[in-house]
Amino acid sequence: MTSQPAELWLPLALFLLFALLSAAGAFLIVKHWRGRAAAIWAAALTALFFGVLLLGLWALLRSGGML
Repeated sequence: MTSQPAELWLPLALFLLFALLSAAGAFLIVKHWRGRAAAIWAAALTALFFGVLLLGLWALLRSGGML
């Protein structure tokens, strides 16, 4: 089973939307409790987590023959 790259844009867009919402949520929550500098770190670490997760999913899709 192979998928075309054009079929993967919607799941990628949803993944990026959830990553953005998670980073924004982390920023707002941490800013409320700890301050702006800590909030920036929280948002950056959340974005880094989603970036690593995306790379892991991409590697799994490539090794499984989906890409």
